[in-house]
Amino acid sequence: MTQRRFLPREHHFYAAMAKFLFYHPEHGIVSALDPIRIEEAKEYGLSPLILYGVTAAGLPLRWITFTAADQPRPFREILLEGWARAEGLRGRPDILRISRYLALASPELVRDMAKIGVRVEVAHAREKSLPASLRSAQDASRDVLRRYGGKGQPFVESIQSLCRDAQDEHDFHAKRDSWGSLNREVREKIRQWMALPKQEVPSMLGAESVLDWEPGPWLVSWESSLPPKAPRYFSPDSFVGRTRLLTGEEIPEGVLEDEGVWIYYDDNAAEIAKNLVACWPNPPGEIAGCVGITLRKLQWFLSEKAPLKEHERFRLQNLLGIEYDAMARRYVGTGPYVLMARKSLILRETYEILSNGGDARPCEIVPLRGSADPSWRYLLINIYGEPSSVVMAPRGARITERLPNLLMNYQGVKDVPLEFYRDVVSTCARACREPEANIREMKGFAERCKKRWTGFFEDFE
Repeated sequence: MTQRRFLPREHHFYAAMAKFLFYHPEHGIVSALDPIRIEEAKEYGLSPLILYGVTAAGLPLRWITFTAADQPRPFREILLEGWARAEGLRGRPDILRISRYLALASPELVRDMAKIGVRVEVAHAREKSLPASLRSAQDASRDVLRRYGGKGQPFVESIQSLCRDAQDEHDFHAKRDSWGSLNREVREKIRQWMALPKQEVPSMLGAESVLDWEPGPWLVSWESSLPPKAPRYFSPDSFVGRTRLLTGEEIPEGVLEDEGVWIYYDDNAAEIAKNLVACWPNPPGEIAGCVGITLRKLQWFLSEKAPLKEHERFRLQNLLGIEYDAMARRYVGTGPYVLMARKSLILRETYEILSNGGDARPCEIVPLRGSADPSWRYLLINIYGEPSSVVMAPRGARITERLPNLLMNYQGVKDVPLEFYRDVVSTCARACREPEANIREMKGFAERCKKRWTGFFEDFE
């Protein structure tokens, strides 16, 4: 059964400019927190590296190595070295899967591999497993622990040290002791794979030192999805043993000067906005359109990869009701809102921010007479001294059944007059029409409550 499951044996082979690792004359190998374009990296004195990798298809077992960008190695050498040195690969495969870009760059690879009994297959454009192997290798590379070398090492010695670190990382993950954090199914797959006999790695005739591929723009295809240029700074990291290149200002932007005293504040606007956008009735693309930015630009801001221009950020904060709390020295969502219950963790975080840590009395409302909305359940977030917000939860959804546990101090189900219930339902319907209508309609609802339902809300508090 073990033999049948992994026959034929398949490896993924890939090469790309390293997204996270660079060489610096002073700091040695530097790990970037976020990917950085090669040309921008050079502005910080960083030299790019090429990452090569081989992954056992469908398994978290990979072997990676590196060279200087201007000193590429032949693919033949890389493959033969990996198959010989990486225990987790179990020798040469029967099938070697590569991208169409790599195939075009190395047209002789198919012939060369056939000589040693390896069939090269080119992945289809929509195939996801091969790109996933490359992404996983790129992500893993930035956390390769440093065991060799140090700051000030010459370029060649630094890369050699990095390659030894990567080899040690592979050796560790190929051992049974490292599988404990994986789920049972994956552990069993690895066990069966590692039980395979190591397949012979024959030598290859010819001059392996001759470059057998042509570098090109495909090595940096990942640059197309990067956010705009942002400031960065070097920071030693004793945990990983390398210097990090962090995104942002070395002295945080969130600094106020008050009578000669520097006061730091938490610029958490992106975090608040991310949770609100995730709970907003309208999709992120519509929110971005209202602000006058692209969806990608909004996503970059929400993930704190790139700032917005001052006027763009102001429009987004105004749309989402985000204001700076001078007392707390951080941004808060003021509302009132209509929110959608979609993801448990995000809803809980948004509720806790809105209610100042759960200082509220949320409850589900149902009409005292008449029928309730067949599609949605409505929960009032009643905060003392503040206008109420509403959470809309789809009937029958798993998250809806979990709401009593997600909303701290949940008060259960309360009967309300039919007129009030209908006002909530119609207000939510209008608030969901467009992103700008959300807070506007809820403020109107709050004004009506002051005039018609003051005594009713006192019973809620």
